[in-house]
Amino acid sequence: MKKILFSLLIVTVSTAYSQNPLQSMLKTYFRTHPFDMRFSSFIASLQQDPWFTIETYSRRTDTSFFYLSGTYKNFNPFHYPPKELRLVLAEEEIIHTDSLKTHDTIMNLQLLGISDSAAVNSKVVEKEFKRFHKNQADRFSSNTYDTFEEKNGRVTAEIYNYFVFPFSIAPITIAWGLLPDTNQYAFTITIRFKVKENIATYIVSPGEL
Repeated sequence: MKKILFSLLIVTVSTAYSQNPLQSMLKTYFRTHPFDMRFSSFIASLQQDPWFTIETYSRRTDTSFFYLSGTYKNFNPFHYPPKELRLVLAEEEIIHTDSLKTHDTIMNLQLLGISDSAAVNSKVVEKEFKRFHKNQADRFSSNTYDTFEEKNGRVTAEIYNYFVFPFSIAPITIAWGLLPDTNQYAFTITIRFKVKENIATYIVSPGEL
């Protein structure tokens, strides 16, 4: 089973109201996205985009989840020149925290600006991470923060989860750090959503709404 890059914990918190928080972020960072069209049209837009090359495309079957991965050329929404700009769309099973431990299937859309392993690149991806938070955080109801450090105290990765009231699952996560398989530095934006009747929606936990 293919793994989602930068797999992140889904966190639950109490949130306050925020209106249309995704629109500015989507317009700034994504060439196309599933929140202004049907999900099938979004897939078609990726297939027809001359700037996007699909490298892996696996439809959902009885034994495997949907997975799509590819790279962009001539498109870069970040303030640094990544060695590779990758888009990953991956289906994933989650278990809610209700008493029944309800299973659900969601989609993860990830945009990764990948640089090489030189130490200087840790600074540029960290700066992009901070720029995103400064410009976008106030649009969301609340956020949570986590950091990873080496034994000497040096920070090697940071994560923000952004929440939208009244949903307990964060639809947006950003992170910077080292990719585990390649030791390349990357800044990553992850969007989590549910597809219902061909429409991308927020993930609703049992008992919400």
